[in-house]
Formats: sequence, structure tokens, C-alpha cells
Amino acid sequence: MGGYTYAVARVRALENGLLSPGQWERLAAAGTPEEAWRGLGETVYNRWMENRSLYQYEEVIWDELRTAADLLRALIEEGGRAQDSFLLAYLLRYDMHNLKIRLLEKAGGRPGNPAPVSRYGRERAEKIMADPRWTERTGGGDPLARAVMIFGEKEFPDPQELQRAVDRYYYEYMAEKSGKFSPALREFWALLVDLANLRILLRVKTMGKDRDFLTRFLLPGGLVPEKEFLPALDWPVEEIRNWWFWRPAGKVAAGAEDFSTLWRVERAAGQFLAGYLEHFRSQAFGEEPLFAYFWDKEQEGRRLRVLLAAKINKIPAAEWKERI
Repeated sequence: MGGYTYAVARVRALENGLLSPGQWERLAAAGTPEEAWRGLGETVYNRWMENRSLYQYEEVIWDELRTAADLLRALIEEGGRAQDSFLLAYLLRYDMHNLKIRLLEKAGGRPGNPAPVSRYGRERAEKIMADPRWTERTGGGDPLARAVMIFGEKEFPDPQELQRAVDRYYYEYMAEKSGKFSPALREFWALLVDLANLRILLRVKTMGKDRDFLTRFLLPGGLVPEKEFLPALDWPVEEIRNWWFWRPAGKVAAGAEDFSTLWRVERAAGQFLAGYLEHFRSQAFGEEPLFAYFWDKEQEGRRLRVLLAAKINKIPAAEWKERI
């Protein structure tokens, strides 16, 4: 993994462009959405804001994340490490999102908004989706091409079932690839899956659904076996929290004292994963610092969406500030 030395040096320079605590404070304190927009114009996001209005903030945020993904992908591919890269496998989630949109539209659903971020780059991803057998002529098996062929041949009258099937395909792919990842990134992914399954458990409990329904949506690849979530569906929320305290991601139970409020659990999960990634940032070698930087850019974009949407819609700070 020492071959990532140059890439890590590039990322060290890019980290200076992440929004600082002081910049976040100024954005949060802005009295109007226009003032917040001007404040954002004093950051690296300024390069995407020319000829765009406040109400195009989504495009600005996506352009920044796309640029980060494109650069990191180029650094990895130039080093000849794409085949076993955790970050590139992680980026496939955006292509799966775009595939779901494509399939839903094909089935007569509403047009969706595709993400400009991709494991391949937008142009190549679109080429694979238009002609998945193109990859067979240019080097063989590819996870996106396989997904396009598999799901393109199936009928999904229920949009929820389509999305569930595509999501499961992606998580199965990551579980299959995990042996290629470094031990630290492999553990990070397993913890992320555990926390995704915890949120699924809590959502299904709120919906009042049964174990069969929960079984269909639980994801593979975590440290906690999927079957262990099933009996928890019948427990009170406080008992679920006590049970989770002794799981590998148990610190989330300390960070979210009330498991009945899902966004608090999600926030505690985000803080837990950020804490896990913290020691990656000081590494001089390996892929871990690259992924940690991209994760930071993702979380930064999510927080900006909450902040700007709240400012535009005049939502009181007490209702959103804690979430970011």
C-alpha cells in the first residue's frame, strides 16, 4: 500500500479546502439565505457558483464532490491499483443509484436526478448502462455491467422491491470484494453495514412490520449477523439500545441515548464512523487517507444541504442546527 505516497500528499493539500469550524459557524449564523450563499462563496465552493443562484446549491455541492471523486479515481488508476481499491468499490454506490433511477423511469416512474459522481466517470458509466456488453469487448466482467444485464431482464412492478434488489446487489458485491481491502477499511465497511442494519431495524419497528419484512431489507457484510437483528424487532426500543451497547459499534448507544428518534441515531452513527476514520488521516501511506478525505467531502455536502435548505425555508435553527 506504500505506493499511495504521492496520492496521500495530494490529499493532504486538499484537506485545507475542507470547511473549517469557523466557516461553519459563520454559515450557521447567517441571518438570510443570501448571506449564507455569500459566505459559501468565500470557500472552495466559489469555483462552481458563477452564474448560479442560491437555489442551485445542489448543483454546486455535486460539482465539488464530483471533482473530488474524479481526482481520487485518477490517482488510484494511475497507480494501477483500481482492481483492489476500496474507494473505487465504494464509489459504485453512486452508479447503483443512477441505475435505480434509470430502471424506475423505464418502469414508468417519475424521472429522477442522477448523481454526477461515478466509479468510472460519467461518460464511461453511461456507455456501460447503454451497452453493458461493451465491457466484455474491453476487458471482461464489470459489476455495473452485470447489474445492468441482471436487472434489465427482470420485471419489478413494485418500485420498492426494485430498489431493495439493487441495494442488496451492491452490498453483496462489497462483501465479496472485502477480502481485497486493507484490514482497517474492511472493518470500517463492516461497521457501516452494521449501523445501516440498525437503522433498518428501527425503521421497520416504527412501521410496525414483521420479521419477514425485516429479513428482506437487512444487508450482508456486517460484523453482526443478520439473524441477530430479527428477535430485536420484538423488543422495546430501550432494550434494543441496551443490546446494541455490546455490539462492535456499541459506542453509538452512548452517543444516542434515545433510539426512538431516528435522526439522533443517524447523527451518533455518523460521529462514530468519523471517529473511526480519524486515525486514517495521520497515515503517510495507504488508501485510508484518500477514503477519509472523500468521506469528509460527502459529509460536508450533506451538512451544507441541510443548512442551505433550512435557511431558504426559514426553518428555526433549533430544528436543524443540532443535526449538522
